[in-house]
Amino acid sequence: MSSSSNSVSNNNNELNQQQPNNDVQIIESSNSKKTYTLGRPPWYDTTGKPRCPLVIGVCGGSASGKTSVCHRVIESLNTISDMRQGKRVHIPIYDFKTHSRLQRQETVYGADVIILEGILTLYSKELRDLMDIKIFIDTDDDVRLARRLRRDIAERGRTVDSVILQYTKFVKPSFDDYILPTKKHADVIIPRGSDNIVAIDLLTQHIRLKLKDRGYTPQKPINIVEGVTKDNLPKNIHILPPTNQVRALLSILRNKNTDVGNFVFYSDRLVNMIIEEALTHLPFKEKTVVTPVGTEYKGVEPDYNLCALSVLRAGSCMEQPLRSICKGIKTGKVLIQSDENKQPHLFYERLPDLTDSHVLVLDPTIASGASSQMAIRILLDHGVPENKIIFVTVVSSLKGALTLSYCFPELKIVTGALDDGLSEKGFILPGVGNYSDRYFGTSLK
Repeated sequence: MSSSSNSVSNNNNELNQQQPNNDVQIIESSNSKKTYTLGRPPWYDTTGKPRCPLVIGVCGGSASGKTSVCHRVIESLNTISDMRQGKRVHIPIYDFKTHSRLQRQETVYGADVIILEGILTLYSKELRDLMDIKIFIDTDDDVRLARRLRRDIAERGRTVDSVILQYTKFVKPSFDDYILPTKKHADVIIPRGSDNIVAIDLLTQHIRLKLKDRGYTPQKPINIVEGVTKDNLPKNIHILPPTNQVRALLSILRNKNTDVGNFVFYSDRLVNMIIEEALTHLPFKEKTVVTPVGTEYKGVEPDYNLCALSVLRAGSCMEQPLRSICKGIKTGKVLIQSDENKQPHLFYERLPDLTDSHVLVLDPTIASGASSQMAIRILLDHGVPENKIIFVTVVSSLKGALTLSYCFPELKIVTGALDDGLSEKGFILPGVGNYSDRYFGTSLK
C-alpha cells in the first residue's frame, strides 16, 4: 500500500521558488510566465533523492481484523493510498485455498507509506527495527473464531468441522505461543479491530502528523496547466513544426471517416517525421569524410546507442516506421493498464539490454500521463538516466505533456501535436480517438 506526492525538480531553464508553509511552487521561465504547481515529483524529495517511506507494522491473531483496520486507515488518509511508482518490488500472492503461493507476483513500485500486515509481523526484531509504528489488533478469541468460520466457509471452501479442527489444533495454540507475546512490542494496541472507530481516528491523525513531519501534506492538487500555453511551454517539450504537410496528415488522422488503410498509411508517414525529429535531440559528434570527388566534408555522425520501448498496445503502431528509420533497433515492450481509480498497473515487461543506451518511448497518445509516467519509471528503475529518454508521441494533451515534464524535467518529449482539451473520462480533445483500434481495424462501438 503506497502513495506519493508530486514534486518539482530544477532544470536549466526554470527557477523554482519554494513557498513557505505549503507545497505550492512557482516556476518562472525565461519569458517570465508563471506556472502554479503542487507537491514534488513522484518518488523523490525536493533534492531529487529517494524518500524514506513511513513503515507501519500491523499484527494480531487470525481474523482479528488486521486487514480491515488497514483499509480503514487508508480510506481515512485519502490520497495517501494512491499508488506511485518508485523502485519496484515483487510481492508474492498467497492462495488460502491451496495453502501455497501462486506462481504470479504483483509488481509494486516504491511508496511513501508501507503497511506490513500479518500474524507474525512483530515477531522478528530485525523487522521491527524497520518499522516507524507498530500496531497490535487485540480482538476476543470467540469473535476471531466466529469471523474465521464465516470467512473460511464462504471464501475458502472449507467445512465447519475442518475450520474448528484447524483452529483448536494449530491456530489457537500458535496464537498463544507466538503471536500474543508480540503484543508487548506494539506502540499502539487497538481493541476490537475495525469496530474501534475512535482508535482508528487517533491512529490516522498520528500518521498524518508523521507524514507532515516528512514533508508530505495531502492537499487537492492545483491545476498544473494553469498559466501555461503553447507559447510558454517547458523547454523539454518539442512539437513538430506545424507545416501544411503536418497539418494535412493530422487532419486525415483526426477525421472519423478515414478508413483503416488510409489511417495506417498516413499514420506511418507522420510517425516517420516525428521520429526523425526525435533523433535530432540525440548526441552527435563531428566527423570528416572524403567525397567521391576527393574533397573533404566536415559532417557529423551519431554518438549514441539507441533502443526503443513500445507501450502496448498502441505503441506497436509506431514500430514499423521506427524500423524503417533505425535499422535493426532493439525494441522492448511493456503493457500498462489503469484500474477503475485511474491508477496504472504493470502487467507485462520485456526489455532489451539498456546498458549505456538512449531510449525512445513509443506511445501515439498521451492523455493524463499516468501510464506514461510508469513507463518512464520502469526505465529509470533499470538504470536509464532521465536525460537519455525521449518520449515520442503523435498527439498529446497539454495536461499530459506538462505532467511528464513536471515529474521528469530532464526527459525530452517530442509530439506531432499538442491538444488543449482533456475530457473528464480522459479522452484527448479534439484528439484522434482510440489510436490502436483505428490502426488495427478494431470496430468501434
